[in-house]
Amino acid sequence: MKTENLITVTDFCLYHNVEYDFIDHLQEAGLIEVTIINQTTCIPVDEIRKAERLARLHTQLDINEPGILVIDSLLDKVENMQQELAVLRSRLRLYEG
Repeated sequence: MKTENLITVTDFCLYHNVEYDFIDHLQEAGLIEVTIINQTTCIPVDEIRKAERLARLHTQLDINEPGILVIDSLLDKVENMQQELAVLRSRLRLYEG
């Protein structure tokens, strides 16, 4: 993996004002993936958006890690339902036309 596609956890934590342990908890819960390169823990760029969303829930709304797990699960379900609804609407248009 190229290092330009990674952000160190330390930089992420400083920028988003979260504890290093917060990222550890997210990783242990399977919410985000981290990579270790040269003994430095990094977050892949494609995981940053999700990590930022979860960090905002924690810092701005003061939601603890168990609450974040529940919210993330619900948001995933909502996203899946929206995709399914789009597919169903597309199918319905075939019959309406």
